[in-house]
Amino acid sequence: MNAKRLLWGLLLLVVLISAAACTKNETKNDPTPTVEPKATDIPAPEPTATDTPAPEPTATPEPTATPTEAPKGFTFPSGKTLTTENLPVVDGALALEPFYDAVFAELLGLSVEDAKLFLPCNNTPGAYKNLTEGKADMIFCALPSDDQVAAAKEAGVEFEYHTILSGGFVFFVSRENPVDSITQEQLQGIVSGKIKNWKEVGGDDEPIVLFQRNEGSGSQTGLYRYVLPKDQVMKPLLETQVDDMAGAIDKVADYDNGKGAMSFSYYYYVANMHGSEKIKLLGIDGVVPSDETISKGQYPFLNFSQIVTRKDLPEDSIVRDIIAWVQGENGARIARENGYVPYDMQ
Repeated sequence: MNAKRLLWGLLLLVVLISAAACTKNETKNDPTPTVEPKATDIPAPEPTATDTPAPEPTATPEPTATPTEAPKGFTFPSGKTLTTENLPVVDGALALEPFYDAVFAELLGLSVEDAKLFLPCNNTPGAYKNLTEGKADMIFCALPSDDQVAAAKEAGVEFEYHTILSGGFVFFVSRENPVDSITQEQLQGIVSGKIKNWKEVGGDDEPIVLFQRNEGSGSQTGLYRYVLPKDQVMKPLLETQVDDMAGAIDKVADYDNGKGAMSFSYYYYVANMHGSEKIKLLGIDGVVPSDETISKGQYPFLNFSQIVTRKDLPEDSIVRDIIAWVQGENGARIARENGYVPYDMQ
């Protein structure tokens, strides 16, 4: 009996040893690999504002969608035909974008929305940069700043100007501000920082907060051209400098529910593109800017919008045909239809 038990015990031991050896062998032959993460498997950190470079202005008029209608093109008296295939690279200021969109919509036989697909708008600084670098053939802008002219000269480029529209460089305040007009001398005092309170120009006892634009913008250049040279204008604080025209209007409209804020822009933009019921245009020397006072030359700060090209533009370039067309009755009609004041070539 003891011999049998011993025999069964030995057999059981052999079975257990064999099973253990088999399991060990399977584990050895089919191990689960340990994978070290590769550098490419580790997600890159999101860029911060300081890591992301400022976008360069885009000049090439690549359409972002297919036009809903086939462009028809336009043949000028010279016999040259303008189509989307030979369209010059156009750029310009935001305040003039509706005008040049309408111009090329008519010339190309497209809707304005379809024409916009071919027409960049990098605003004044970007447009002048593109023209200087040869990335634009013609731009619709106000006259350039001294710095923009100097940058072009350094690059061996001279600008050529073709006046197309009349306008006004305007100032605006809160509608709650009782001051309706100031003199040019008073305005210079405000812009220089010598006049600091509205009570000094007939208003309430309220600090004057002047919101300025970024350097190189058409509006800031206008301030230096029409009111005071750059070196006489007070330096804005960080919180009183805005980077776009819409921001300047919004700041004045919503400034702490107060009536001390003031800023500046171009007449068409304030009157037609981004107006606000909370602001009003300020008269200068008793003349409030309007279509009538601008067209009659009564408003003191008249601004004349330009098509600007490089002086080395070939005489037979189709750009010159476009300019002549815009400066004629067709351009004047499009200006009136879109709320601009045509320039009187006489």
